[in-house]
Amino acid sequence: MIPMIRYQLAMLWHSQRYLPPVLLYIGTVGVLYSDNAGPALPGFAVTCGALLIVAGWLTIALVDVEDAVQRTVTATHARSMYRMLFAVVLTVLACSVGLGALTVAGSEVSHGFGYSPSDLGIGLLAHIACAAFGIAVALPCSALVVPRIGYTVAAAAVLFGIALLAKWIPLAFPLLLALSADSASTALLIRSALVAAGVLVASTLLVTTWFVRRA
Repeated sequence: MIPMIRYQLAMLWHSQRYLPPVLLYIGTVGVLYSDNAGPALPGFAVTCGALLIVAGWLTIALVDVEDAVQRTVTATHARSMYRMLFAVVLTVLACSVGLGALTVAGSEVSHGFGYSPSDLGIGLLAHIACAAFGIAVALPCSALVVPRIGYTVAAAAVLFGIALLAKWIPLAFPLLLALSADSASTALLIRSALVAAGVLVASTLLVTTWFVRRA
C-alpha cells in the first residue's frame, strides 16, 4: 500500500492540481488568524468546514489525474481497484492531516501559545474528521461515477452543502455547530470521528463496486 500512496502523491504533486484548493485554504487560514484574540474552537469551526471542501476537491482532482486507460493500468499494478482507491483516500487523508496540523499550529502561534492542549487536540481531530467527510462525499462525484466535469461540480456543491449544513443528516454539521459555540465535547468528537470513518469506508467500497461492475 505504501508504494501506491507514494505513487498517488507523486501524481498529485506533478499534476499541480493541488495548488488551487491548498492555496485557497492557506489564504483562508492566514486571514482568519491574522488577528487571533478569540477562543480556539470557533476558529476551528471555520477551518474545519474549509478543510472538508478542500479534502473533497483534492479527492476529485487526484482521481481525475488519470484517464480511463491509465487508471486500469494502475489498478492492475495495485492488484485490485479497491487497493488503488484506498490509496487515493489515504493519500488525500494524509495531505489533510498535514493541513489540519498546520492550522492548529498556526492558531497556537498567532494566539501567543495560549490555547490549552485539550483545545488543540480537539481541533486536530475535528479537522481530520471533517476531511474524512469531505473525501467520502467527493468520491461519488469523481470521474469514477460522474463522467463529466460540469455534473461533478454540481453534484459536489450539493453534497458539500448537505455535509456542512444539513441538520437532518448528522455528518459535519453537529461538530461544526458545537465548535462554533465553543462547546465541543469529547463524546461528540468521538462520535463524529466514528461516523466519519464509517461513511468514508462505505463510500470507498460502494464507489469502487460501482466502478468495477460498470466497467
